[in-house]
Amino acid sequence: MAAPGLTVSPLTGRAGVRMAGEVGLSTRGIWEDALEQAVLEGEDVYYLELSGVTFADVAGVGALVAAAQRLPAGARFVLHRPPHVVPRVLELFWPGQPAIEVSMS
Repeated sequence: MAAPGLTVSPLTGRAGVRMAGEVGLSTRGIWEDALEQAVLEGEDVYYLELSGVTFADVAGVGALVAAAQRLPAGARFVLHRPPHVVPRVLELFWPGQPAIEVSMS
């Protein structure tokens, strides 16, 4: 059985990326690199299209929070249709993150 993967591709027409696959130990580097690139781009709003992500572990969500905390003041990540575990983990371990917005629509 092949190890799970994570693909990252740029969005068209707005700042952000589309991701598909799993966020876990074997894909953490890809996830963290994409988040770091998002921080470096310095956009006010950066979209993470996550409808193709099937799993994210707690450490991956923690990396998301850490990246969001490095965004410029007033900037935010908008997570579009993340796996249900992501908002739940955010609520449990990192509630009230002003730089992370979850959109399930």
